[in-house]
Amino acid sequence: MTLTAENTTRRITTGGLELRYHEAGSGAPLVLLHGSGPGVSGWANFGANLPVLAERFRCLIVDQPGFGASGRPPVYERNYLRISADAVLGLLDDLHLERVHLLGNSMGGAVATLLALEHPDRVDRLVLMAPGGVGVNVLGPEPSEGITRLLEFSAAPTRERLLPWLRAMVSDPATLTEELIETRSAAASDPAAIAALRDAYATFADPALAEPVPLWARLRGLRAETQILWGRDDRVTPVEAALFPARQIPNADLRVFARCGHWVQIERKSAFERAVVDFLTAGL
Repeated sequence: MTLTAENTTRRITTGGLELRYHEAGSGAPLVLLHGSGPGVSGWANFGANLPVLAERFRCLIVDQPGFGASGRPPVYERNYLRISADAVLGLLDDLHLERVHLLGNSMGGAVATLLALEHPDRVDRLVLMAPGGVGVNVLGPEPSEGITRLLEFSAAPTRERLLPWLRAMVSDPATLTEELIETRSAAASDPAAIAALRDAYATFADPALAEPVPLWARLRGLRAETQILWGRDDRVTPVEAALFPARQIPNADLRVFARCGHWVQIERKSAFERAVVDFLTAGL
């Protein structure tokens, strides 16, 4: 059977929020968490990878709160990473999944890291793909080019401002097919998607909602065996930021992909899938 967004869609209500997720495959459970960005969803990030990963794992691609087709709290009274981590934990509880592999891209990597730090008994192996919040950028501009383009779009959402953000996501502009551009443009123009992105980022900027200890300062406490994946040409989270988590996380391997920007799962699709499968099945 061909896996599509429609025939893999599941819905569940946890903690008062309805979450949409996509499920396929059997085997060890693997939860995939998307990054942020205009019109983002779990399927937009990982739908193309599902056929390969579902051959080895029970995959659950989650729309985080407020993104894709998942609900959101009426007001964000906590840091968004905690809102999302609690929603994912509730999903695991409701599906009776005691222990899972976690894979997080960008913002989803920050959520996965927080969950693994605070609930180590629930996380088996951890894949962090250009994760937010765990790297230290010492050479490039701050904010990065990609984050700057994202904030510009969020301030005035137009197609003209979406295209520079998309270009900053990739190493090869040819990756941005007309279909991809049109799909992301349509999703990004949804007022609910614009509000979700704006409100999530507002919690990161609000000192009252800041974590008392940032994620990057807690990495030595991360016990899960970890694989870090990074694009060499990443203009959102520059590759030099990978060195700090690779050094600080006790059981971490780092793999850098040439000819690749922020979307490793798209620009280096086959290599990404091989790396994830090899890592999650090693020693079995």
